[in-house]
Amino acid sequence: MNNIAKGEKEQKSVFVDKKTQEELNKPLSDPIGISRENHDFLEKIVDLIEKEKIDLYKPETLINREYYDKLTEREQGKADFEAVNLLSALREIKDLYDLGKIDTYQMQNLLERIRNTKERLEEEGGDLFII
Repeated sequence: MNNIAKGEKEQKSVFVDKKTQEELNKPLSDPIGISRENHDFLEKIVDLIEKEKIDLYKPETLINREYYDKLTEREQGKADFEAVNLLSALREIKDLYDLGKIDTYQMQNLLERIRNTKERLEEEGGDLFII
């Protein structure tokens, strides 16, 4: 075995310990917790998912058709693309929520990212998303 292959094998063996890997995979808790605004936004998102108004695998369920239908084809394409991206983040949020990992930096960042994307797109096209 050459030195490079040996080094790679030794490096990978560090991650074999299941307990260490589980600890590394845990989202870091934010001692302050998420903001009131993000907590309310989170509750709205979870409510829409649980009431099946948002299907986490169907981007069209995230779209507000009243505004979407008024967009140009190009703007609709942009909204469709962003809906797919938003659903990916919403799935992560739902997973963290179900695990009880609400007061984490990861949750805070995901909520901020969704809010910023939503607001940026809605400046141009109105209330495009139901969240």
